[in-house]
Amino acid sequence: NSQLSACMLARGALLKPWLPTEIKEKRHWDISSKERLEMMKKFTDYGLEHWGSDRKGVDTTRRFFLEWMSFLHRYIPVGLIEAQYVPQHINDRPPRFQGRDDLETMMGSTAVQDWVKISEMLLGPVVDNFSFQPKHKANSYETPSQELIDSLAAGKP
Repeated sequence: NSQLSACMLARGALLKPWLPTEIKEKRHWDISSKERLEMMKKFTDYGLEHWGSDRKGVDTTRRFFLEWMSFLHRYIPVGLIEAQYVPQHINDRPPRFQGRDDLETMMGSTAVQDWVKISEMLLGPVVDNFSFQPKHKANSYETPSQELIDSLAAGKP
């Protein structure tokens, strides 16, 4: 079914925007952190072009960028993963890894704060009261505080 194939390709492209290139060239692309940062830069440039470069446009671009990062962080470079994880599947949760450089490690981080740091590289500093939590809460949402856990265990809402 071509509609299902297109849907699955689009889901895979959330993790690997270069997926169509891999399919066309019939190879796994071991993309560097610098190349990935360039793709992210292009994404933010498009966002600023569309929403504007004023404070509201930057904030909107940052929000969409951080939502995208909630998918992108799942990608583990082909040169770092074990054969059992090639090809990488969207629902796989391979073990944590240390990147070949600090940027690659930060790009693979599940911590929202690291994603915000990457967004600051591309869009400048965030406002003082900035906070972000991914909509789908996959892997990177903050855990409940111990106080909430204790109250739930005691039967208190």
